[in-house]
Amino acid sequence: MGEFYAHLSLWLIGMFGIIGVFIYALARFIGSDSWDHDEQFVWRRKMRE
Repeated sequence: MGEFYAHLSLWLIGMFGIIGVFIYALARFIGSDSWDHDEQFVWRRKMRE
């Protein structure tokens, strides 16, 4: 039974590690996205003064 819990904990650590790396990369991408780029290429108009 101990071997089962060892495998389970390794799988959970790996799964949460992959999810954590994905969330970290997504947060960096969202943080580096610029408002000026969106105004120029997405909305094609000025949203603020």
